[in-house]
Amino acid sequence: MKKQNLYTLVGLAAIGAVVSFVLLRPRPARLSVTPRVGDDTLVVNQMHRTRLGLAVVDQYGRRLRSDTALRYRWIAGDSVRLSSNGEVQCDRRSEAEVRAAFGRLLKDFVLRCRPVAWIEAPTWLDLVVGDSTRDLSFVAHGPDGRAVTELRGAVTVPDAGIVTAEGTTVRPKKSGQTFADVEVGDAEATIPIVVYQPVTSFIDNSNRQRLMAMNVTLARGDTIEVPLPKAAFWVTYFSKDRSMAPPTIELRGNGSCTTGDGVRQRRIEEGEYAKYCLAGNGTRMMIAHGAAGAARVSGTVALRLVW
Repeated sequence: MKKQNLYTLVGLAAIGAVVSFVLLRPRPARLSVTPRVGDDTLVVNQMHRTRLGLAVVDQYGRRLRSDTALRYRWIAGDSVRLSSNGEVQCDRRSEAEVRAAFGRLLKDFVLRCRPVAWIEAPTWLDLVVGDSTRDLSFVAHGPDGRAVTELRGAVTVPDAGIVTAEGTTVRPKKSGQTFADVEVGDAEATIPIVVYQPVTSFIDNSNRQRLMAMNVTLARGDTIEVPLPKAAFWVTYFSKDRSMAPPTIELRGNGSCTTGDGVRQRRIEEGEYAKYCLAGNGTRMMIAHGAAGAARVSGTVALRLVW
């Protein structure tokens, strides 16, 4: 009798283990449009044919390797070149409603074609050690030339010791030069980044800094003189309020400036001044805020020594 009870208990335990395995093993539970839960909009920036990236998710929220079995069809909206396996070609701005199916699982979502043909970026980005985070300044353009604001891409900075990146913002860490690679769809742009060391004088350069920045503040009608080293350099002014016009900057003495170094010209951003200069002994920089305009201007004058 005891043996029979023991056999019964063992049998029940085995059945329970099988039932638990069946109930707990991963199984398709829902279709996910993006990694953000509840996001039912998919933006495509690629111009070439690309496969839609919906995911089959199990009851634990984990992605299953069943994506290739998904099937898609157009429901409403603009006409798009969409195949049943999810390959789509977004060669123009459009918007459509699409249905994805995996067995009995269905998911309707909005497909926004926002193709990016090229990225307009600054000649370089100036930062100063100790600055707070800055947004990267770039504009993505579609094949029609219009700006594209809905972007899905990546920003990478190879030297995190100089600049760290999070999303489209960067934070300077130490003096040096690096760059940010911006990739959106099929387009890519490289933005050189220069991080300057704060100084109180451009000529007292005992640490042999080649990247120096000095804060300046001028009231209306003020003029200051800044001694310069004997060197070739890029001089840049950028205001703390990017919408405010820069002060007047001129070289006095044995020096002159041009808009480029013979290789390239600097594309001037709003609120900036940038020139390539040659300065001899005794050259001084005159920085003046006129009698008109804002009551006070505040910004940074930066030197990048070439030789």
